[in-house]
This record gives sequence, structure tokens and C-alpha cells, in this order.
Amino acid sequence: MESNIRKVQLVQLQILQDFMDFCDERGLRYFMAGGALIGVLRHKGFIPWDDDIDLSMPRKDYDKFISLQNEYPKGYSLTNHDTDASWQFNFAQFVDETSDIIVRLNEEPRSCKIWIDIFPEDGLPNNKIHRWFHVKRIMLYRYWIQVANLRTQVDTHKVGRPWYEKAVIKALHYIPLGGFVNVDRTLKRMEQSLRKYDYDESAFVGSMLGKYREKEVVPREWWGDGAMLDFETVKVRCPQEYDQLLTHIYGDYMKMPPEDKRVGHDIEILKLRGVEYV
Repeated sequence: MESNIRKVQLVQLQILQDFMDFCDERGLRYFMAGGALIGVLRHKGFIPWDDDIDLSMPRKDYDKFISLQNEYPKGYSLTNHDTDASWQFNFAQFVDETSDIIVRLNEEPRSCKIWIDIFPEDGLPNNKIHRWFHVKRIMLYRYWIQVANLRTQVDTHKVGRPWYEKAVIKALHYIPLGGFVNVDRTLKRMEQSLRKYDYDESAFVGSMLGKYREKEVVPREWWGDGAMLDFETVKVRCPQEYDQLLTHIYGDYMKMPPEDKRVGHDIEILKLRGVEYV
């Protein structure tokens, strides 16, 4: 009997195929990223306990993809801050409208659809000092948004969190600093900073919206034009210098993590492509 994780993975694989077909027909650039990219190299498919797919798109292509919502294949939609004010992030999700699930990753469960994450890749200053300040400004905005969304954006399953992060998170449960944060304004300012430098004109690029934050800043040439590799039953576009990129972010990414770190989302399936679950 298939586990819930595998059922979700198979739906995500179909979402990925439909996303790639849509983008290829319109000449939009995209790349496998994050844990999904590790899956390509280490497993030639999903990491067995992983249950999402991350994709990166250069900002111009990301914007074009967002603008084409009326042309998405039947059964798909977009989640971002413009389509859903409760989605308080600066990236988007390509969503399968035929599914219903409950995700228990954070303190407050989230009722949603099955999705793939789409992250914009932006340029950064070529000057090292300017780049450092630019990154820190973006990260400050990100931290304030998380303070305001402590119960919905902080991963309560994260293993090995440093003691000082645990202390800050615990303190924030008693000191409601999030009430002083204007999230809409902070998201807007963060977006303006992210967009300041053109992807195609920059030597360094990154999103800083993912799990590894500043470490995701890499030379643009590492993304390049991409390399087509196997992922489950399909070919996917990966960064051209995928080994350099993954080693920079994760270290020895081919080494399996300890068992206590092999953790995905806690997912309850309610509806899966027309099948009701009780």
C-alpha cells in the first residue's frame, strides 16, 4: 500500500510535467532546485521522505509565468501574496486545484492543495561589500515577516536547531513583537530590494527565500543554460554546474543524512485527484 508521501509525490510529478510543458511552450527558463535537485542526483527521483518540489526561475521568466495565470492548464492555479493575502511570502506555488490536504509542519496546521514551489532568482551587486549589505537587508525583512508569522512560518519539525534560535522562538511566544510588524509593507520593501539588480546582468544571483538563505547566493554561471537529467520518469532541467551549486549549499549532498533528519511534512490527504479520503 502506498504511503501518503508517495501518493503526494506522484501528484507532484504530474504537476511538474504540466508546469514544464507550459513553460517550454512559452520559452520560459526554470531549474530544479533545493531538495528536489538533490533527489535528481542522489536518487534519480524524489528523496524518499521528501514531499515537495522546488523550482527556480530567473526573475523575468518568473514574472512572465505569474502574468499568464489565465492560460494555465485546467485544474491549476497560482498562490502568491496577490492571489491570497494570507500567503505572506515573496515566492509562489503552482497548485493542483483537484486536491485537498492538511499540512502539519508549523504550529498551526495549514489546509491547502498539493503544490510545487516556484522561487524567483534575482541578481545581486557585483561588489562583495555591497552584496553583503544587500543580502543582510533582505534577510532583515525576512526575519521580521517570520516574527509576525511565528506560528505559521517557523518549522517546528526542524532537527538540530541551535539553542539560541530555540530561545528566541520561545521568547517570541511571550513577547508579541509580531504585532508591531506591518507585513504587507515589509513584503513590499523586501520585494523591491530583491528586484533591484537584473539577473542577466549580474555575476551573482540568488533568492534568499529558501531554507538556506544567504548560502543560496551563487555565481550566475552555475545556473547557466541548464543540464537535462533524469527525475523519476521525466527529464528535468537542472543548473549547469549542479555539483558546484549543491556542494556550496549542502556540502556532501550525496551522503544520506542521519535517520532523525529524514523528515518531511506531516500530510493528511482529504482529496486526491477525485478520490475522497476519510
